[in-house]
Amino acid sequence: MRPASLRFGSFTAGLAALAFLSPATEANGGDPKPHEKPPSPVHCVYLALDPANGLLNAHGVKSVQSLVVPASGTNVSYCQVNILYGTSDEQNINIRVGLPLNDVDGGSGGVQGAWNGRTQGIGGGGCAGSLNVSPPVDAGYVGSGNDTGHVGGNCEPGVNPDGTYNLQFINDFIRNGIKQQVLFSKSVAKTYYAAKPAYNYWNGCSTGGRQGYLLAQELGGELDGILANAPAIYWTRFQTAQMWGQIVMKDLVGGPIPAAKLNQATASAIAACDAADGVADGIIDDPRTCTFSAKANVCGEPTAPATNCLMTAEAEAIDKIWDGPRNARGNKIWFGLDRGTSLPALNGTNPFFLGVTQFHWNEHDLNFDWRTVTVDGYAQVAQDGSRNIADVTDTFDDLDTFRRKGGKLLTFVGMNDQLIMPRGVVNYYREMASRYGRRDKPDFKGLQNFYRLFRGPGVGHCAGGVGPQPQNLFGALVDWVENGVAPERILAQNTAGGVVTRTRPLCPYPQTAIYNGAGSTDDAANFRCGGNLEKRSVVCADVLSKYKHEVNGHPDYSGTGVNPWACEVRRWHPYDDDDDDRGH
Repeated sequence: MRPASLRFGSFTAGLAALAFLSPATEANGGDPKPHEKPPSPVHCVYLALDPANGLLNAHGVKSVQSLVVPASGTNVSYCQVNILYGTSDEQNINIRVGLPLNDVDGGSGGVQGAWNGRTQGIGGGGCAGSLNVSPPVDAGYVGSGNDTGHVGGNCEPGVNPDGTYNLQFINDFIRNGIKQQVLFSKSVAKTYYAAKPAYNYWNGCSTGGRQGYLLAQELGGELDGILANAPAIYWTRFQTAQMWGQIVMKDLVGGPIPAAKLNQATASAIAACDAADGVADGIIDDPRTCTFSAKANVCGEPTAPATNCLMTAEAEAIDKIWDGPRNARGNKIWFGLDRGTSLPALNGTNPFFLGVTQFHWNEHDLNFDWRTVTVDGYAQVAQDGSRNIADVTDTFDDLDTFRRKGGKLLTFVGMNDQLIMPRGVVNYYREMASRYGRRDKPDFKGLQNFYRLFRGPGVGHCAGGVGPQPQNLFGALVDWVENGVAPERILAQNTAGGVVTRTRPLCPYPQTAIYNGAGSTDDAANFRCGGNLEKRSVVCADVLSKYKHEVNGHPDYSGTGVNPWACEVRRWHPYDDDDDDRGH
């Protein structure tokens, strides 16, 4: 990846002028004070040795190390700063800042040394952080990462052996580590280059995507652009739902359904719903509209496949996995895995480990056995999680400050994400469209002024799947932030053997890619963005039971932008399924 300063050459001169305003110059309306010498770049090693550089003996800094890392392979040489941060004995967050060499350390080619004038924080995955800052540094950015206060991907220590919550562990993982990472990266860059960063970015997927949303919600004035893909927001609720299929299979079938049968059910669903968008390409454009039942695959049925047909109980279980968990009233607690999504990742021989951990968090009991939970008992575990810990973990606050400060948030989510439920991301997007609309009606056009969601049909978690894969998402974000060019479409492509075999546009939600009716369906040029996926049948089906009242809760329409009258009264008129119900 080329440094953005080279990709956006017309901007470089302005960036340099902005980046090199010293603190003394800024404070004096642009003229340096005559008795003050403008700050100068410092050698990397002195960042950790000289208290005047702001790290040694600073509040919360338990130890600091700075060194020049030599070039290795394709990675450039850079200044690495390692900080151990903590304001108590229990808090120990490792933060790493990687800085392209400044001119006194031999860097060249950027606006200052090898630096392009920007920072880029990187996110983690699962229950782990990341200290690998090489990718952004190689592209000319100041890169930063943190370990979220613990080594490895085990989140079981979030509950103490005595059943109390280890809130230090949880908060360091959820918010403290990434906040300090961003703040230190900006301050260290300013000292090392004697210049403030002109632009500050975040780049993450999955947990890194959730972290991006947390930063937009709780540190809204610190970042100019956030790329937050497949964001694992609603952490407690979606991870609890990761266990739904295991419980269903246990109760209805007696154990896991063989992967070959699960995969055949997925293939049959794709075959049944593929052409609904007018193009037969092996991809369901909007899985939310697919109503295929796994009962069509029951052995002996005329529609059953030649191999890997299902027993009746297996078909019932798969239908429940697709539908998602419901309470005794029949109201939806959370979203299921949509048809077309690979099922074995969460519904294999063994449950996904983060889901098991989440049950321990929900019940604040390390010995809680998920196998004791029945389909009817699931709602209680979900409600326990919502009431006990979700307010700390779930990342569902507003974007008011981020919006007011001019930040830009770009998100991609695969519509066949096998680990998170992509409807949760769409649900949050709809709620923000309602928040920033009028009279609780969603205004997607207005929301897109600062926040855009792109969905990838057929794409899995962060990447993978049969759908075309998105290209240059971070470059699109930079162009939006720095040049005001909002992404109207994202190019996606499939490749085989290094050869591009299919291209498609990805469109800002609620639009989708529509075939023009002529030319190859493997060429993005023959598609346009249009339509409105916010159909009443879709949005009404996605209204959830009231938060913290999962056991007996009714559908909660507040803040969703969904018209309860349209859902509760007009649902009996399926022919009346137009866009007017959505208040566009």
